[in-house]
Amino acid sequence: MPAFPQPIVDYFRAARQRAQRRKSAWNLLLFPLGFGAWIGIWYAFFRLVWAFHTTIYPDHQLADFWQRGISFASFVPSFLMVFAPMLSAMAAGFAFANVLVWLIPPARRTLDAEARGYPGTSFNESMRSLGKIFLWTFPIGFVVALAAALCLTSLR
Repeated sequence: MPAFPQPIVDYFRAARQRAQRRKSAWNLLLFPLGFGAWIGIWYAFFRLVWAFHTTIYPDHQLADFWQRGISFASFVPSFLMVFAPMLSAMAAGFAFANVLVWLIPPARRTLDAEARGYPGTSFNESMRSLGKIFLWTFPIGFVVALAAALCLTSLR
């Protein structure tokens, strides 16, 4: 099993500890907003990669993507087109959720109070960590996804 880079492992370990400590109802907003934004941003990233792909192969249709009977040679690049941008979308989605909840003044006050006394758990520190994850994963994920889009010559 591949090992994840240590900063990502450290961030998620700290996030798990924060989640166990946070008890306010405002935290319930972070989960659905974060996962919803993650999925939405991931889909948007895939559509950007697909748009790049269709400029090179204009006869390819999204409706034909991952059809039954796809060859291994086509499945690998198509898989990379979909999943390479996933980690950067996750970081962006959770950052977006943090910002949305932070914009609600009572939520901001409550979450700031819960973060006091716990280094690395403030809004600014969380956003900095998510930003670092995004800055590492976005270029790598998109280079892989775009290279895969370039190599996907057949959808069969």
